[in-house]
Amino acid sequence: MEHADVLETIRKYLVDEVLEDANANLTGDTPLLEWGVLSSMSTMRLVSFLSERFGVAVPTDEVVGQNFKDLDSITRLVLRMRAESTEADVAAQAGRS
Repeated sequence: MEHADVLETIRKYLVDEVLEDANANLTGDTPLLEWGVLSSMSTMRLVSFLSERFGVAVPTDEVVGQNFKDLDSITRLVLRMRAESTEADVAAQAGRS
């Protein structure tokens, strides 16, 4: 999945489920924490969404401002977590051979 696809999926989730405003204009660098788009509760809902939608389990130590400051940061986190998960799966398969 491409960066742009992941970003758009997350943007749509935030617009529809968190802001509940179809006219909200969120871009990749909109400061989500600074503008109050994400609170502790909405961040946890987002983490749950990321797990369900992208199959990534975001560890608690990754739920930090640096990873949730804007859509680009969240997208990079998802892509990194997916890559790490894929690498772990490949290593596990190799270990079984």
